[in-house]
Amino acid sequence: MKNLAVEFDGLNELIYVSDRESYELLYLNKCGLQVFGYDNFEQVKGKKCYEVLQGRTEPCDFCNNDLLTEDSYYEWERDNEIADGHFLLKDKLVDWDGNGRLVRLEIALDVTKSTREKKKLQETLDREQEVLECIRMMHSSVDVDVAIQNTLKVMGEYLYSERTYIFEIYGSLMDNTYEWCAPGVEPQINNLKDVPVSDIRRWMTYFEKGESVIIKDLEELKESDPREYEKLHLQNIHSLVTVPLIENDAVMGFFGVDNPPVQDLENTTAILNILAYFFQTLISRNRMADRLQQLSFTDGLTGAMNRNAFIRDITPPLPDKGYGWGVIFVDVNGLKETNDQYGHVAGDELLIRTYQKISSVFGNASRYRTGGDEFVILCQDLGQEEFLEKAAQLKCIFREENGDIAAVGVNWTQKGNSLQQAINEAENLMYQDKKNFYSVLEASGEEEPERIRFKTDELQKEPLQGNTLDILEEAQIKQVSQEMLHLYFEKQDVGRLLRYMDESFVWADEEHPRVYGRKEAEGYFIRMADAMAGCMIRNLEQYTRKLSEDTWLCCNWCYLDRFDRLGHLVRRPFNDSMIFKKKKSGEFSCYFSHVSRKSLSEMDEKSEIKDPEVN
Repeated sequence: MKNLAVEFDGLNELIYVSDRESYELLYLNKCGLQVFGYDNFEQVKGKKCYEVLQGRTEPCDFCNNDLLTEDSYYEWERDNEIADGHFLLKDKLVDWDGNGRLVRLEIALDVTKSTREKKKLQETLDREQEVLECIRMMHSSVDVDVAIQNTLKVMGEYLYSERTYIFEIYGSLMDNTYEWCAPGVEPQINNLKDVPVSDIRRWMTYFEKGESVIIKDLEELKESDPREYEKLHLQNIHSLVTVPLIENDAVMGFFGVDNPPVQDLENTTAILNILAYFFQTLISRNRMADRLQQLSFTDGLTGAMNRNAFIRDITPPLPDKGYGWGVIFVDVNGLKETNDQYGHVAGDELLIRTYQKISSVFGNASRYRTGGDEFVILCQDLGQEEFLEKAAQLKCIFREENGDIAAVGVNWTQKGNSLQQAINEAENLMYQDKKNFYSVLEASGEEEPERIRFKTDELQKEPLQGNTLDILEEAQIKQVSQEMLHLYFEKQDVGRLLRYMDESFVWADEEHPRVYGRKEAEGYFIRMADAMAGCMIRNLEQYTRKLSEDTWLCCNWCYLDRFDRLGHLVRRPFNDSMIFKKKKSGEFSCYFSHVSRKSLSEMDEKSEIKDPEVN
């Protein structure tokens, strides 16, 4: 569980871990440290949880350690005087250190604003019983999807509209995720998936300022914005109101009503603005639950399902679909030696590559990482012949492309036979394959640690050398590229960044079609750092591809968040492409970089964040 600490530090919820017997605080994430006024965990290390979190000198009289289990979260609510807020709490027992000792894990969601808004509504909007009923439904229903769907129906009927809906934004795309339609109105939800956010760039200029979009008569847009007119006209919309859903000062989606009575648009807007906050709270809670579910059943390194998911699916086993079961047990040879000799970055890349090969053949099967170097594939959608053909294909890939460093056990069991027995047999066959592998090494006079090599001069003596070298070098490339991006955007540490450059370094930018040498690049980076001050990077993704024997392309995609002149948070997409070359010394040099960024709401206009001019 300690491996999740990095994930927990990136969440906006307060998370801590404490010993059930001594009450010693074992972990408090960054959000928790900020809430309680600490700079780092060392300041609270060794202290009692009730001292730090409640300001008490003895255990809390409301402590519920005796009610917690490993199997499910215990949910409750509580005010916290030190944090001056009201929190929704989720607690369970976890094996934090991996030694079998169970400790308390608590996740606290600050619902202070929600609680206060609800109270204010109850006091000031007595006449709006429909609104209050919607809020009651949203917060009383266990199923978030049902609560949202019922609320859209109630509001659609109350507002005499034809359609109510919610869109959620994911990066540069958005989905219509919830919809209610009046009788006789054609649903649009299935037609509105993966819609570019740029399609609503006019709306985004309002949403980013927390304002709603009101269209009283669509015909008024026919001349001024024909593209928007055409898209809405195809959906039989003649009037609408949409309001933003905002989380942490960023637009996460919007809530809309199609074709409400035009004479009542102002009242419609006021009601939507009230409900938007509660919709946002529910969707955020749903996303947090999905994220926790993902953390519980997904391997963070490879993306495979983890051992928890494996145990869940085989006890009791997944239902037999009538074909029988195909089981493959994969064990990566030499992982320990790779980690010991070349670092965990190279070992991690080896595991990632192995899983990618598995997915390339069995992309539709259930794929699990059940141990440090073990993967299990459960296949129930293929007949025996097709399954065995694919298993042979996977073995061939491991042998020819991955240096024959994975032992594989393959087993097929007929319909109705025991799945667990099939898994055990596949594992036994894997160990036999591994034994045969070592027998070949012993016969050749080699030992395993000597076989897993990465140095170029040694690899040239190996008959299967290519992919092993790629793994190490690609891992180093990613490390260099991520460090450069981190120094540039988060630290703005120009001095350290320039250490990655040598005399062969050049820089190119699409807005300035010149190519700069080191000295000019140094001045450019310094001015860029000043211009980008206050930016934070979000949702970093990376793609790496080998271009030639000694050259790699690294592409980074992310969002940049910064405040504009009016104090509003503006989110912009950012694309960064770098080309690295490996020198004879073994070091890497970045000799080309290309940067592109535009505002989502101003795709056709100049960005507010301008690069300084280069003299």
